[in-house]
Amino acid sequence: MEQEIITTAVDNFSALTNMTTKVKEAESVDLNYSSGEINFLKSEASFRLPYIVKKRITAADIPFLQEYAGRQVVFVCEYLAKPIKKQLRESGINYLEISGNTYINDAHNFIFIDSQKRVKLNSDSAGAAFSKSGLKIIYQLLINDEAVKMNYRDLGSAARVSIDTVSRVYKELVREKYLVRLNKRDLQVLDYKRLFNDWVTIFNKTLRPKLRKRNFSFKRQKNLQQLLQLENFRATIGGELAAEELSEYLIAEKVNIYLHDSFAKFAFDLNLIPDKNGSITLIEQFWKSDVEDTSFDKPEIAPMPLVYADLISDPKPRNFETAKIIYEKYAPKYL
Repeated sequence: MEQEIITTAVDNFSALTNMTTKVKEAESVDLNYSSGEINFLKSEASFRLPYIVKKRITAADIPFLQEYAGRQVVFVCEYLAKPIKKQLRESGINYLEISGNTYINDAHNFIFIDSQKRVKLNSDSAGAAFSKSGLKIIYQLLINDEAVKMNYRDLGSAARVSIDTVSRVYKELVREKYLVRLNKRDLQVLDYKRLFNDWVTIFNKTLRPKLRKRNFSFKRQKNLQQLLQLENFRATIGGELAAEELSEYLIAEKVNIYLHDSFAKFAFDLNLIPDKNGSITLIEQFWKSDVEDTSFDKPEIAPMPLVYADLISDPKPRNFETAKIIYEKYAPKYL
């Protein structure tokens, strides 16, 4: 797949610019941080850039790419959504799509092409692994390093899906190299970060919109931080308020609250009133209530992967910065 992406990208780029390109893979140029190097040859001058093949870049990836801002490297991708391309340009990160759309900006060269329609390679179906039920199973794998050792019945119960669904999802996760089989009985997560990023992206796109939700405000003037002081809190706090607790960096303006109970009863108990522009969003909880994340000492705070997804779903610079902070701080506890 990587070879097809880089070959298609440079061919289409050359056709659009009349520039000759030559690709050297990493083994031949000894670049340990990139996939290889592209030589851009033109009559008046030539230049070369290391390249990194990344099938797609999503909002979930942006916080991790800031280290490449202003660096002499270009990301070669199958496709980038317009908002992602805008964010990459604003961050000073070079990219090349297989369609030939390009952004390269350094001290000596500026190339910007954004006129080409999307070009597709092979079909990229999410399949069973990233179906709505599959996302619930993957969530358990992301928040609990013991989940991969559970039997199918217990994992299905935690994710609120059937045993057959667990079986189908596991088969596809192994086939797609998210999980590796150690022996006939034991599995292991092969690449947590890849599984994490893909889950965040597809969760926000497919499962989140299907979850029941409603916005509220406090009936009387209160600040969001008071929610953290309530006793016997029968819900899970996510969004910016959870991120404030996890990062000690963000000052929360909004909160997501995940719960199984009736929204009306919960709102009555907390003196909340419906408000379509309210800062408190009640969201249907999609996992079993007694499943706990042990990486943080406040059980009412949502696990890091969900808080990260909440932040990325509201793409503001401060949220991206905070998402990166909480990932780097808490991801090692899940590995």
